[in-house]
Amino acid sequence: MNWAEYGIIAYRTIFLYFFLLFILRIMGKREIGNLSSFDIVVFFVISELFSLSLNDLSNSILHSILPILIIVTLQIITAFLSLKSKKIREVAEGKQRYIIYKGKIDINAMKKERYSIDDLMSQIYQKGYVSPREIDYAILDDTGKLLIIKKSKGIHYVEPLIQDGKFNEEFIRKNNISKEYIYKEMMKKGYTEVEDIFFAQALEDEFYIVPFKECIEEKEI
Repeated sequence: MNWAEYGIIAYRTIFLYFFLLFILRIMGKREIGNLSSFDIVVFFVISELFSLSLNDLSNSILHSILPILIIVTLQIITAFLSLKSKKIREVAEGKQRYIIYKGKIDINAMKKERYSIDDLMSQIYQKGYVSPREIDYAILDDTGKLLIIKKSKGIHYVEPLIQDGKFNEEFIRKNNISKEYIYKEMMKKGYTEVEDIFFAQALEDEFYIVPFKECIEEKEI
């Protein structure tokens, strides 16, 4: 390897470094520990393409950049569609599953996720609990992290009944919640259209509503 090749490697490394920073910026902010399976696959593919660009100097750097731009574009489109559709979000990022629901361990859910009792107890201990008896809900998210809600009288239904202007149909059906009840509570707050509501949750002492008009919209500077 001569000095010219060293120079090419240095140039490509610097260029790809700043290109990667740009790519991560447009893909959006997310903690490493909260990456979904979809995000991890995207990062693995990008990593391999970068590796090929640095190891094979005979190939144009565009051979790596073009596939990366296509993958990132697909990721951005999928992320945007996921915001609009819960079904698409579940396909792309995985579905949350209740391991403990209303204080009861769901064995079938554990089998589907290949989640052992040792896995459950390990994460319970890490959260500062000693027994499932202390827990109302334990939700396994798409990153493999167990989200725990301890037993409390503060929440009537653990999931929102309305989100992004739409009914949480699956949760409503699973819990036999009447939409008439939801509309009645909405009207008490002065709302008649589900499309006007960004978030609604039934708490023990109130029906909590966040309309779209009260949400903060970030303005471009």
